[in-house]
Amino acid sequence: MAKLEFIKKIEISPDIYSFIFKCPKDFKWIAGQFIQITLLHENFDDRGVKRYFSIASAPFEKIIMLATRIELQNSSSFKKAFYNLKPGTIIESTDPKGKFIIEKQDKKIIFIAGGIGITPVRSIIFDLNHKDKLKNVDLLYSNRDGNIPFKTEIEDIKKKNSSFNIYYFLSPNIISEETLNKIYIRFPDSCTYISGPPAMVSGISDLIISKGINKNDIKTDYFPGY
Repeated sequence: MAKLEFIKKIEISPDIYSFIFKCPKDFKWIAGQFIQITLLHENFDDRGVKRYFSIASAPFEKIIMLATRIELQNSSSFKKAFYNLKPGTIIESTDPKGKFIIEKQDKKIIFIAGGIGITPVRSIIFDLNHKDKLKNVDLLYSNRDGNIPFKTEIEDIKKKNSSFNIYYFLSPNIISEETLNKIYIRFPDSCTYISGPPAMVSGISDLIISKGINKNDIKTDYFPGY
């Protein structure tokens, strides 16, 4: 277990916040991995005091950034306590784990993300850019409106990388077979990373497989919400 010291909270788009923690010296992770944190608080509801979070920051940034949507009126006791964290508060975290990571880069990489599912993708994109490996990469991002988390900083990276492409799908537009066909005449042989709500991840995974992508070349990360 690691002990993380809370630094500050930043509203990065309406109702979406990033939470910044100091990175302990011996805390190491691979871009795209997640942790489980424990936040003890009074009168916790039946969803308990533990939650999983993908790490939104890349290792070179030397901070631990977590991000989530918080609509206080409808939030769990955990999210309310998380929202009200005070600087200097210490929380417990497991060691990072997860396979939503770049293991090799021998194919085109396509990220397909929805909503807060952008968090592990941000980490990976920043990491690839830092290592000068952000080549032949596409990001397809779906959101319910134009308030897109991390939009400005990801687009700043795009300006410096001509082979990094971004496509937005804002409600009522969704990522579907029809919209994919408008981007790709034939879906590229690729390693595809899909993160977002469970129904979206499952549906797009099935769609990509139907287009001939080997399921071993698909990595998924689910964000059920709480």
